[in-house]
Amino acid sequence: MQETDKNKPGNGKKTGLATNAGFKKGLIINILLFIGLMVLYGIHFFGNGSGSSAATPAHQPVDDTVQAIQYTIAYVDNELIIEQYALAIKMRDELQEEQQRLESDLTRRQRNFQTEVDRFQRDVQSGNLGMERAQQKEQELMQLQQDLLQLNETYSERLARKEFELNRELFEIISEFLKKYNQEKGYDFILGYSMGGGILYADKTYDITTDVIEKLNREYETTN
Repeated sequence: MQETDKNKPGNGKKTGLATNAGFKKGLIINILLFIGLMVLYGIHFFGNGSGSSAATPAHQPVDDTVQAIQYTIAYVDNELIIEQYALAIKMRDELQEEQQRLESDLTRRQRNFQTEVDRFQRDVQSGNLGMERAQQKEQELMQLQQDLLQLNETYSERLARKEFELNRELFEIISEFLKKYNQEKGYDFILGYSMGGGILYADKTYDITTDVIEKLNREYETTN
């Protein structure tokens, strides 16, 4: 799969901090690295004698008969890899912890801001503030609210950027693993299957998910 700018983190959505606590929930609860149809790793063996492909040589003249090209194909279940691969689980937990930490900080700041707003309203209603001081305090509270809105967006962008970076790291690790895995297996293509993705049906005969997850976790355990 080739990375595009579409994968880059976007801007966080602003929310009214006076009534809504924090940035949008569940921004990064699940790492959905593999969406739809994706070729995790594809190898073409034309002309080099490797693999198990029975492709027609490129130099062979083409006649009126359609030449059949055969490929060896396998697939992995993307969702199962995300659920069961130890590194993906660790990354997901790390993202959840970071989200909870930022949400707690933003909630605390919002609560302090609301306390200041309530105090200001009481002082105005009781006549404890003169006109000039009330206007000054109002400007200060408006600035505090803008600061919180900006912090909300900053935190959302930080989480999105962290998610993007970890997704890219995870994809690169799995891709490198599949290169080594395929040296023994010799598949032409290893596809990524997910519910609602580009592959509408996949015969379980070609499912190598269990073997891939087992070997991924074994490699992870030996290097960590």
